[in-house]
Amino acid sequence: MPCENSLTTVYISLRSFDMAQSLASPTKHCAMKRVYLSILLALIIVSISAQQRRRTGSLAFGIQVVQPTGNYANVYDGYPAGLSGNFSIPLGRSPFEAGGGFSWNAMGSQEEDISVLMGQDVDGDDIYEMGTMRIRSNNYRYMLLGRFRPFVGRVQVYADALAGVESFSTKTDIQLENQGYSEVIESDVDHRDFTFNYGWALGARIQLAQGIYLDGRFEKLQGGLARYVDPETIEVNAQDNGLQFDVRESQTDKFTYQLGVAFQF
Repeated sequence: MPCENSLTTVYISLRSFDMAQSLASPTKHCAMKRVYLSILLALIIVSISAQQRRRTGSLAFGIQVVQPTGNYANVYDGYPAGLSGNFSIPLGRSPFEAGGGFSWNAMGSQEEDISVLMGQDVDGDDIYEMGTMRIRSNNYRYMLLGRFRPFVGRVQVYADALAGVESFSTKTDIQLENQGYSEVIESDVDHRDFTFNYGWALGARIQLAQGIYLDGRFEKLQGGLARYVDPETIEVNAQDNGLQFDVRESQTDKFTYQLGVAFQF
């Protein structure tokens, strides 16, 4: 009998627990539904916010340094510095963007004092004035880009596919001082060559203020064969102020390093 009473007590206790669980389950089920609906609503809000922000374009620019690689590094001695900028526009609400970029890098500059023939006097004698010949060698790049930017928050990373053309040029101009201001009286392009390039870039952005980001960027570019002036060989002929120089030829592969700011609007 004591054993039967114990079994009866256990059975009644289990039935009471099952009934309590049955009565509590509707309330628990409703609470879980509210939790799921809250999470779903939060995800929808975040998704809509991200989609709205992806509608904005971006404009970035900064200081850039080029590191020649491969055959280019063997022929050209230096690290051309300059400025670079790019822009991109989202493709719908996807993480993909399209845009373009421009870069300028100085490959050497110098100035030479020269005597400039200004004409003749009434007696037929030549008239000369002292001037300055400015010699500038530059590399310009014009690129199209396709961008993958998966995040749109305070910290962003992106990857670019790049393709475009670039030019190597050496220009001169003659500058005269005329009553306190400078006047350019002659300008010439002494050498220019074009080639293609393509490659990829990786970048990262950190938000500084609303819509303003610190932007760091690295590019790896494959460049075609190009001819450019060796700045160490440039000389000015004192007789006619003509420019004499040697031309180098190589592939133009390079790394670029850029630091600047980006604006998202």
